[in-house]
Amino acid sequence: MMRSTVGGRFLEALLFAVSSLVLYSFGVGRVLFLVPLQVLSVRRGVSGLAAAGAVAVIGLAGIRLAGLLPAPFDEGAVLVAGAEVAVFLLLVAGLAAADLRLGGMRALLRLLAAAAVVCAAGAPLVAVLAASPVVVQLVDEVFADTSRMLQTVFATGDSVTGTMVEALIVPGVLKVMVREYLLHSFVLAVFAFLAFSWWAGSAAGSRSVAPAPARRWRLAAFRLESWWLWPLIVSLALVAADLLGLLERVPGSAAVPATYASYAAWNAALVVLFLFGLQGLAILRFWLEKRGLARFVWPLAVAVVLAALVTPRLNAVVAVVLPLFGASENWVRYRSSGAAAA
Repeated sequence: MMRSTVGGRFLEALLFAVSSLVLYSFGVGRVLFLVPLQVLSVRRGVSGLAAAGAVAVIGLAGIRLAGLLPAPFDEGAVLVAGAEVAVFLLLVAGLAAADLRLGGMRALLRLLAAAAVVCAAGAPLVAVLAASPVVVQLVDEVFADTSRMLQTVFATGDSVTGTMVEALIVPGVLKVMVREYLLHSFVLAVFAFLAFSWWAGSAAGSRSVAPAPARRWRLAAFRLESWWLWPLIVSLALVAADLLGLLERVPGSAAVPATYASYAAWNAALVVLFLFGLQGLAILRFWLEKRGLARFVWPLAVAVVLAALVTPRLNAVVAVVLPLFGASENWVRYRSSGAAAA
């Protein structure tokens, strides 16, 4: 009986690990590759996630190693493959850390802490890759190919527009733009990915558990405590100082250059704005549920917000108005009931 139980759990972990790798193998599926692991966490606890995650990491390492063996040794390919496996491992570990219920900590704080740890642990890996001439050459080749493709796509007879586009998509300029964008928003990207994986996996996993958990995460009940206003105010003040060129050095620490302070300020501000934007959406969801319109109007509302976020000029408006709407709940009572849910 014991042997069959252990064997069954190992087979279950193996199946969920394979599901994770299959999703990871496809471009769009990479957004979902942590979801099967979170489903298993709901079913079997963090130990189940750790077992399936370990199998998935070993499987990915084996696949990448098998792809390297037939060819002669290529330092760049080895470094890239190793970095890929390391990032996969860090994300799995981050999700497992977010599932550790330490002292009854709110899930939101666990996810934020996990994202911070993943980013901190990944920083040395990025530094190693950036210091490798082989990897730098590979990256330069990618941006050169991308630049040529964009030049073809944006080819125009208008000499003024053509000159502007060519100036923006020069490989070197394009590389700097992408690098600065990533460095200013990588914490938000990691946090959003872990949070989505946790939410989607928890929602799917709870349906397969009998009896279903009594308390489930509901967006309409999401609410930040009032003390979150202080991180919002401080981070936005630092961003304003950076935009005005006042953020030259971190006070009291001459060893921290302005660029690092800028990265920290923008990452913190974007994360807090994202959370207050989520609270704004929660208020909207609450109103729609209260009036029985959520089933029909909610998908349209989400589509409108997403479309605005990818539209130039409108994206900045939504990125400011929606979080401010969420923050205003500290003074305006939009919801008569509902506690913090994550």
